[in-house]
Formats: sequence, structure tokens, C-alpha cells
Amino acid sequence: MPCMPLRSVPEGHSVSAHLFRRVVSMSHEVEFLNGVPSFTVGQFSQVLNNVLKASFDEGVWVEGEIQGLRSPNPHAYFSLIENVDGAKAQLSINLFAGPLRNVQAKLRQQGITLKDGLKVRLFGRVEYYGPFGKLNLIATDVDTQFSAGDVAAKREELLRVLLEKGVDKINKRIPVPMVPLRLGIISSSQAAGWADAQQHLTESGIGFSITFVDVRVQGDAAAPQIVAALNTFSRRDDIDIVMLMRGGGSKGDLAAFDDEQIAMAISRCSHPVFTGIGHEIDTSIADIVAHSANKTPTACAQAVIAIIEEFLGELSYSAGALRSLTQTSVERARSRIAVSVERLRTRPRTALYKQAQVLTMHAASLRLLDPVTTMARGWSITRDAAGNVVRSISDVSPGDTVITALADGSVTSTVEGVA
Repeated sequence: MPCMPLRSVPEGHSVSAHLFRRVVSMSHEVEFLNGVPSFTVGQFSQVLNNVLKASFDEGVWVEGEIQGLRSPNPHAYFSLIENVDGAKAQLSINLFAGPLRNVQAKLRQQGITLKDGLKVRLFGRVEYYGPFGKLNLIATDVDTQFSAGDVAAKREELLRVLLEKGVDKINKRIPVPMVPLRLGIISSSQAAGWADAQQHLTESGIGFSITFVDVRVQGDAAAPQIVAALNTFSRRDDIDIVMLMRGGGSKGDLAAFDDEQIAMAISRCSHPVFTGIGHEIDTSIADIVAHSANKTPTACAQAVIAIIEEFLGELSYSAGALRSLTQTSVERARSRIAVSVERLRTRPRTALYKQAQVLTMHAASLRLLDPVTTMARGWSITRDAAGNVVRSISDVSPGDTVITALADGSVTSTVEGVA
């Protein structure tokens, strides 16, 4: 709905003065004191309302920041505030049931939640509520592009600060266990995305141990519940990987995952955090600061399964290599044993043959040295009566008895003389 200009007023008159006089002139109950209108409180309230209606008879756009939002079903009440030169200006806003549903639906399409701190541009009619002496804007519409720009700017600023502080790198430094079988799941038990991921984990045939925390994954309650779940898993030592998952939805449905508190909780988590949030085109701040960002819950489950399958593949390869190495070693050992056996089989024969040759040589030598052999060639050995070998004529005297050993016997003689 476009903003409408105020109607022109006669020259020399301010808008308020002209309208006020016009409204007063239409009242037949107004009294004048010294030419100045005099009202009761009720009359003055009515005049103010008439002036406001006349001034903004086609409505008005007002922009500001939401503060003090209250939503007693089915309506919403809050203030729009603005800091002007250090002072706060504020205007009370009433959003009744029908317009509230319309405003929330339009904001949700842009990924925006009506909440404190959100800057909005609202359309409505101005009303002075006499019983409370309060000026209100009865809002009926919202400029979503205005709020979307504010939300985008805040998101970019938050992301800039997080990147500047290195928050996006903290969880990525945590090593993923070699065999991450103990999974901490954070999702909604009613989410189709979790159902798909669960099916993949089950059908993988891998014995995962799953601890599930059921949380809201959209709306104002989502961020506090997700943060609490992350903190709980961070304190546990029986978790290998934390998986934060939420299926597709509108920007508004996924807005919770751009929350600063979730980002900080991920960075503080003592376990690697894997995300699977939204569709393939969506990237949240939670994705950016997580250890591993996956496009969907199913992709998140597949990423964990792939880690296990890679380990099993490496294990199978190592087992095959070990079998091959063992077989090769056994074959080499068998070959060495066969050679040794053959050596043992042939070595004694060779040794005995060599020893026989040596013995033959020794026997020949002994035969050459045998006195019998020498005496057979004409030599003899003479001993005295005491059995001592007679080597010199000086060893005997005439009259001594000597015994001469020959090859075939011995001769006993008496020495008659020594020459």
C-alpha cells in the first residue's frame, strides 16, 4: 500500500491548525472562552480523534523498532521506538487478530519473525484512546521489504563479527573420531527430514548408537532449546558426533539457525557438529560455524555413513595386504626350509666322503711310519736286556745280552765286542 501525501491546505495555515479549526467548527457543543474553545476531557478526546482521522484519513506508515511485544491470544501489543538525539520516541501499536495473522504470514514468507528488536514499517490508522489517554496506531499491514532489509543487514553484521572473531573455525579444529558410531541427534521428532536421515542410518547396516533430543526447529522457542541440547551433548563423553538437522522450509522457518546463541553454542561444543539444515540452496550461520555443513538431513546422515564405510574399506584393504604379506612370508620361509632340508640331506654324505679321504691319507701316513714296514725293508731295532733301544755302541758292553727285533721275529745275542 503506497504512502499517500497530505492534502494541501490554505496558504498561511498550518496543517494542524487548519484541521483543528475545521473539526471544532463542526461541533455544536463546543464552548468558547475569550474566543478560545473549551472542552471537557471526553470532548477533547473526541476532537483529537476527529483531528487524527481527518489528518490521516487514508492511513499512515510508521517505522520503528519493536519493543515490549506481548501476544495475549489472539492479538499483539507492543511499542515502536526510535532514538532521536539521545531521547526515545515511542508509539503504542495494536495488532488485532485478523491483521496480526496477515502480518505474521507476510513476514514469515520473508523468513522474518515478529519479535522484539525487529525494525518494521507498519500501516494503520491513528487513534487516541481516551480511557488511557494514549495515542495508538491500529496496525493492519506491514512493509516486508523494509523488515527484510533490516534482518539481512543484522545477519550480515552478525556473520561479519563471528568471522572476525574466528568463531567459524573453532569447531572445525576438533578431530572426527576414526569410527564415529555414537551419534547425538538434535532435531524435531515430527520432522520429515529426521525421518529420512534415520532411515538412511538404519539401512546402512552400521550399528550406530543414537541419542536423540527432541527440540523445536522453528519459531522463538527453537534457539533456546537447540542451545540447551548442544550444551548437554558437549558435557557428555559418550558422543562422537553431534548432528543438528532440520528439513526444508521457508526462510522464516529456517531463521532460527541464524541465531547468534546457536552459533556460539556450536563453537563451544566439545564434539564435531555436523549440520543438515533446509534445502540445497540454504546456508545458515549454523552451517558456517559447524564442523561439517551438509545440504539436507539425508546428506548429513550420508556424510557420517561415508566416514564409517571409508574406515571399513581401509580395514579391508589392510587385511588383504596383511594376508598377502603373510602368504609371501610363509612361501619364502617354506622355500628356505626346503633348501635347508636338502642341505641337511646332502651335507653328511659330503662330510663323510671328505673324512674318509682324510682317514685314508692318515692311514697311508701311518703305514709309512709303521716300524714293521720299515723292518720289512731290512731295518731292525735292538734293545738291551732292560728293553732300552740301543742307538749307539756306547749303549752296550761286551758280554751284554741284546735282543734284535726283525720284521718276522727277534734274535737274542751276546755282545762279544764293540768296535
